[in-house]
Amino acid sequence: MELKRVAFEPMNEIHDKEGEILQKLLNAIKNRENLEEIFDEFVKDVENHFEFEQNLMEKYDFFAKIPHKMEHDRILNELYQLKNHLDNYEMLERYFNDHFLPWLENHIATMDTVTAGFFNMVGAKP
Repeated sequence: MELKRVAFEPMNEIHDKEGEILQKLLNAIKNRENLEEIFDEFVKDVENHFEFEQNLMEKYDFFAKIPHKMEHDRILNELYQLKNHLDNYEMLERYFNDHFLPWLENHIATMDTVTAGFFNMVGAKP
């Protein structure tokens, strides 16, 4: 799954990995196989992704760290709620295709692009 590139390569690497796991999750939903295991892997990856960004935002005192973290928290809460509905394949497919993926693409194109530009400007190191 191709996701937009940003000006901070460590974020691109994280997005690439997340895109791969998301594709694996979409396949698991479609095929109704290994869903719980792959869902857990995906959520753990999202947690790590958000933690990485939030730690850097805090370290370099990013001016928009609070609204960025609020978006992360909102999505994580949605994912945690989905854990209770892993048997509802249609709902999962709709959520990831119609909500999560468009959200992720928009989040990268807006918040992550600005954040990456800031990290690049200040010479941030992971």
